Amino acid sequence: MKQCSFLNGSYIPALTVYEYRGYIISAWARPEFTNGSTSVGIVYERGQFGSIIQVKRIEGRSFESKEEAERHGLELCKEWIDEQKSRSTLKRM
Repeated sequence: MKQCSFLNGSYIPALTVYEYRGYIISAWARPEFTNGSTSVGIVYERGQFGSIIQVKRIEGRSFESKEEAERHGLELCKEWIDEQKSRSTLKRM
């Protein structure tokens, strides 16, 4: 998995993004009013002319720490991508 910068940190806080099986994924921890954060994963794909298109937003469960929520968000993205790749393979058979 390749890590790269997605947004310009001088204007908007930079998101850490990764390339995974041809997609771009990122995750963040959405703070909740109660203790903890909810995991959120976002899957993008590259469009024409260098555009980046969001194809899936996945909300997970709540975690006590921000780091745990972010890790879980990335795992949710990977699972979704793996599922899409599996479906694609089955359709070709």
